[in-house]
Amino acid sequence: MFQNVHIIKQTNLMKKITLLSILFSPIVALAGTEPIQCGNTHFGHTDHNHHNHENHLTPIGVMGGHLHEQGEFMLSYRYMFMNMQPNFNGTDEVSISDVLADYMVSPVDMQMEMHMIGIMYGLTDSITLLGMTNLVSLEMLHETRMGNRFTTNSEGLGDTTIGALFNIYERGSHRIHGGLSVVLPTAETNEEDFIPAVGRNATLPYPMQLGSGSWGLRPSLTYTGHADAFSWGAQVSGNINLDENSNGYTLGDSLTSNLWGIYRIANPLYTSLRLQSSSWTNIEGQHDLLLPLSIPTADPNLRGGNRIDAFWGLNYKPASSVTLSAEIGKTIWQDLDGPQLGTDWNLTVGLQATF
Repeated sequence: MFQNVHIIKQTNLMKKITLLSILFSPIVALAGTEPIQCGNTHFGHTDHNHHNHENHLTPIGVMGGHLHEQGEFMLSYRYMFMNMQPNFNGTDEVSISDVLADYMVSPVDMQMEMHMIGIMYGLTDSITLLGMTNLVSLEMLHETRMGNRFTTNSEGLGDTTIGALFNIYERGSHRIHGGLSVVLPTAETNEEDFIPAVGRNATLPYPMQLGSGSWGLRPSLTYTGHADAFSWGAQVSGNINLDENSNGYTLGDSLTSNLWGIYRIANPLYTSLRLQSSSWTNIEGQHDLLLPLSIPTADPNLRGGNRIDAFWGLNYKPASSVTLSAEIGKTIWQDLDGPQLGTDWNLTVGLQATF
């Protein structure tokens, strides 16, 4: 009934080189351009104060959106919630009964909660070090062919990232910086839960595992600008899994693009709009303990897709060193290798403190 969307096969090395080339081709274009330091005033501050106050302001859902001055620390906490439903095949919604025509069990919906702790430190004015780890909680509702419903859960430490942001270009109110982080496989990929359909604990499918189990790279390239009460930015970032995990598979690589604008309503309140597009590939290899014929979430060929999300956010900055933020997003288009649970909406709230 369902036909998988097949992506043209390339070697792992060629795919990763291609993704890195897309991300960093603008750097090559700027090579040899002498950075020009800002000397203007904006938002009623000198440029130095602008760097401390306004330039740190990006939507809370954007990671690595700014650099810090030498010796400056920033601690951040983010809470993220994501709701996923219903199932999609391509751009079409798929009913549970249609999924159960081909599988013993169908996913109904899924919720993800994540607590993210981050730290940034300005090693120099042009290089910022960063690190982030998270706690993940996952819950998925299922339905069987007999009409019974059951829920599986997993929670624990997710993958950890450490890396750096580096200034590339600066002229007037325009800045470009790059980023490169290493993903440490600190999350478990052997999570189990009780499955009523089999009457025992069993290994959970791919979406219910807490991380990749693989070393990885997360490159990024970010542009920001500002004028009067407006600021804006764009970012392209990738997630590249470098090796096969201990369970015999490698999660698909991903490419994410963001475009945003921020408007100062009145000190200290700002509002933002953001558009995000995401693309990710299917899993390579297969977990030996999963049975793809029983449920689509266990099929490594049904994990890829594309998605566009729209976000609205608020940033409250009562002091130069503290920012409270919230951002809510709604998926407006998705094309998934399915049947696969689609994304419905998500929410991120956060607190950032600089000292």
